[in-house]
Amino acid sequence: MNKFFTLILISAFSIIPAVLQAQTDLEIALYSNEQLIYPERTDEWIHLGSSLGSEYGDKPFNSAEPGAIGVVQIEPAAYRYFLEHGEYADGTMFLLSFYSAEAESAPQLPGFVQGSMNAQEFHVIDSGRFNEGRGFFLFPPTAAPGATSAKVPDGSECVECHMAEAAYNGTFTQFYPTIRHLIGD
Repeated sequence: MNKFFTLILISAFSIIPAVLQAQTDLEIALYSNEQLIYPERTDEWIHLGSSLGSEYGDKPFNSAEPGAIGVVQIEPAAYRYFLEHGEYADGTMFLLSFYSAEAESAPQLPGFVQGSMNAQEFHVIDSGRFNEGRGFFLFPPTAAPGATSAKVPDGSECVECHMAEAAYNGTFTQFYPTIRHLIGD
């Protein structure tokens, strides 16, 4: 019986690191005085989707002046975790960047391209850290690794809209062609 118990303990201890590894592989969001520190290497994050003119506000869409181009990315390890487990791990970070839509950049065919960046926001899913299970952090377009931002207060329109309108776990996967097929949309 002693050998059996020892074998079970050895098996359990060999599984625990693998389970913990899934969480520690994420580029964990770092904080300073409860402010999110802008992560390194967001240029390597996975593109989930883009939109044209889907800005916050009630202004009707005008095809001549379509507004901003929004680009959504996810941290690479969080993306792999989602693919493997079908859910977001605590610590999953999304980055939404807003760019001006430019129609006159040579050489170019008719249409719009991304111009200068206007704003950035991070959406961090973390049920252990945030009362609402997620936090939103707004950054100016010039923010770079090391910059910090305070969390948008609890009860914000951000969280309310994400929880009411988003297709999957507070995220707008209905607009993310990279993963929407994985959640049944």
